[in-house]
Amino acid sequence: MGLLSIFKKEMSVGETNPRAHELAKEITALEGTIRLDWTRRVYGDGVYSGYQTLRDFYKGKQWSFRKEGGGTMRTYNYVFTIVENMTAFLTNEPPQISCPPRNVTDPVERGMAEGRTKLLDAIHEDNAISLVFQRAVRTGSITGDAFIFGAIPTFKTKEDGTKEFDRIRYWNIEKPEHIQVLWKDENFSEMDGFIKKYRISVESAKKLFKEEIAKNKVVLQSDFDTDNPSGTQTTEVPMITIKELWTGDEYLLMFNNDNKPIHYVKHDFGFVPLQYIPNIHIPGEPKGTSDIEHELDPQQEYNERASDLADIIKEIARPAYWGKNLDNLSEVRSGQTVIYQVGDDGDIQAMPKSGQTFPIENYLNDRKNDIIALSGLNQVLYPGSNVLQATGRALSVVMQGVNNKVSLRKEWWIRAFKELNKSILFHAENHIPDAKLLIGGFYKTDVFISSVLLRSVTDEIGKFQAKVQSLTTTQHNVGISNPSEEQKLMKEELSDPILSTEIAKQPGLLHQVLAERIAAMNQSTGGSVTGAGMGGINGQSQPIQTEDSLDEGGMPPAAGVSSPTTPQGAIAGMAARRGGVAAKPTT
Repeated sequence: MGLLSIFKKEMSVGETNPRAHELAKEITALEGTIRLDWTRRVYGDGVYSGYQTLRDFYKGKQWSFRKEGGGTMRTYNYVFTIVENMTAFLTNEPPQISCPPRNVTDPVERGMAEGRTKLLDAIHEDNAISLVFQRAVRTGSITGDAFIFGAIPTFKTKEDGTKEFDRIRYWNIEKPEHIQVLWKDENFSEMDGFIKKYRISVESAKKLFKEEIAKNKVVLQSDFDTDNPSGTQTTEVPMITIKELWTGDEYLLMFNNDNKPIHYVKHDFGFVPLQYIPNIHIPGEPKGTSDIEHELDPQQEYNERASDLADIIKEIARPAYWGKNLDNLSEVRSGQTVIYQVGDDGDIQAMPKSGQTFPIENYLNDRKNDIIALSGLNQVLYPGSNVLQATGRALSVVMQGVNNKVSLRKEWWIRAFKELNKSILFHAENHIPDAKLLIGGFYKTDVFISSVLLRSVTDEIGKFQAKVQSLTTTQHNVGISNPSEEQKLMKEELSDPILSTEIAKQPGLLHQVLAERIAAMNQSTGGSVTGAGMGGINGQSQPIQTEDSLDEGGMPPAAGVSSPTTPQGAIAGMAARRGGVAAKPTT
């Protein structure tokens, strides 16, 4: 399936589409500005480090020179630990996405909302949302910028040459330098579109764009990488530069060797298929900041001084000798038991050595503290700490700064996923017949991303019992990823005749059951779970109500409605035909 399979209806450009040629001229006119911005982002500008340097440090390429004389050159890659910690803290759980009903008191609307949620879950699972999220967050942590491209529908060609809908796809952009955002204004908050510029082999281009090359009579040949400061090719394989322009309603494809439009489509998305997530927002800048931006200097200094210390230790451990009348002896080596014959007039003596390593060791410790302090993380998160010895409230206090740092990023990602969900639901509604009834133009979603590393269950339960917080929010905050499903299980347990009888006899048993369940759900995330605070006032158990039980009239969701003319029936039909995934449309 080629790149242009994202469009059901294709349009060749040739010489007949003035709009395509107009857009090509506009892009060509922006080439100089785009190249300057690209160079600044990739190679730095004297103020911010470029993507290339940041990636090199993450990978452990942290020496800018080579020591003379075979000196030690060690790398202690703390910046790698910073990136991986920040990535793990934000992506330890996949985003929890749900669709709210238009009317929470209407059982049919709740059923439709549940159906939309299941549809979204299936599409996200098909796109490996956990991996996309993790890889995009890691890219943002390293470079400062993260992009998710999509969501867009894709089509496959049938035997008769017609196209049918295949799936809805989105990707994380591994190299943010491939994206040039066209902002609407200097607030950098809304896009007009973006240019995706990348290089592929000539052979790959011939396969991907075979029809378009033939229609437009393009002579495809390799070009030089104009963005490479050295002006040389980075590979022996013939390469060509591809440029794509995306706006809210247009798509244009160009080859860089002639800057002529190759393919143009007037699409019906109505939105720019790209989500931008700055790692750390810089006011007034169209880019974010890396988590390791300010750690590069102390990291490099640490490597150099630690290597110097290793050389000093080796020098101390390797005794030096001096002598006279040693015509037949040029070197005395340490570490070996050797008897040397120096003659009657010969003389050999060890050179006295002195030196203290403590000043360097203290200096190294200071540089390590600089790295940790600038990262915003805590000492306990680095190798060799005694983090496992801390428990409960103490550990929660220690990690509060990390939680705050992660929470700032979380809000950007919640915004991005809400927009991505809107795109997915739009395309599902337009390409999946069963989904049209289910969605009905309602694209609102709720997104929850857990950023709480060590949760205080007592506090959360206290808020719920004080009636200042819902059960669903409480369960989210203590680490239960799917509160609605958990509430159903709680209902089933309470309806169990044996268990309910025992609870009637021993009210404290309910407290124990809930404590054990929350503890089990929280164990995998390292939470500190206690039974305190769950027993209500004066240790007495309080009635547990799910949000479903608070509906008007106590009516449960219409789960038993299965008529094919109802939203619930449409959901069942989709599940039956595709094993839980919405059915493909007919052409």
